[in-house]
Amino acid sequence: MNRLGGRLLAGIIASYAPLVEAGWYGYLDLGPRYSEVDGESDYFMDSRGSYLGYSAEQALTANIKLLLQFEYEVDADADADKDLGQNDTFLGLETPLGSIRAGNLETPLRHLADPVDRFPDTISDPSKLWNGDIQATDSLYYQSPAWRGLRAELAVVKHDADNRHNGISAALWFESESGGIALASEEHVAGDYSRRHRVTLFRSLGAFELGLAAERESLPGQADSLARLLSVAHNSRSRILKMQFGKSDLNQVDTYLFSAGVDFLHSPSWVSYVYLHRQDQSQGADSHHAELGLRFLF
Repeated sequence: MNRLGGRLLAGIIASYAPLVEAGWYGYLDLGPRYSEVDGESDYFMDSRGSYLGYSAEQALTANIKLLLQFEYEVDADADADKDLGQNDTFLGLETPLGSIRAGNLETPLRHLADPVDRFPDTISDPSKLWNGDIQATDSLYYQSPAWRGLRAELAVVKHDADNRHNGISAALWFESESGGIALASEEHVAGDYSRRHRVTLFRSLGAFELGLAAERESLPGQADSLARLLSVAHNSRSRILKMQFGKSDLNQVDTYLFSAGVDFLHSPSWVSYVYLHRQDQSQGADSHHAELGLRFLF
């Protein structure tokens, strides 16, 4: 659906039905960073991953709700390539048979990294391990209701004229109080004739949280690539100790990522942190990073 058309439709419906729930929300992550790449070091401030959003739910009938969300990533770094980027922004419906959303959305396969990735939106983001974890500009996304811990997700991604095929991304989740497993496949999302298969396992053992994600990608005329991400975290009332290791042979270049750090939990809204990262590649471009920062969630 055209973005302008979606906003107009939302405005028309809003004039006839009272809002069930609406409000602003956001996330600020700001702090000093240090990077050393091939012996050259750099110090800078960054607000990677910060965003501002507005969401609303509106009753259309007793069982159907209108869903509306606008979310934009904000980068306060003056040297950044862009200061504003669109995150999940959509118009949708929630029904007893599931929810459907249209707009700018992450793919179902991309969400499989969420239970495992302990360092999202950092300098050494593990998305470097795999190809095609995209924010789909034109996407139609369906999520089924949960049934005994099972749920399914399916998205159709409309590409521009350079792609012959629209992308398809699907995932199946099983979750319980102690953990879960998820499987996902994509075709034509990272490019024409590309195929990706990802599996994620996650488990809670007392104060520990364990996670493993693995993905195989197939591209025409290339050998298959394999990426793995393993993580562990220990939770207490005042802090979270965590580390993760990733390895990938994407594009026939071995890449290793190692991250370790601690989150200090000052309140449900305020968190400070210290992270250390190391990234190695078989063809050079080795790097080290350090991050200090403060997060505020509202």
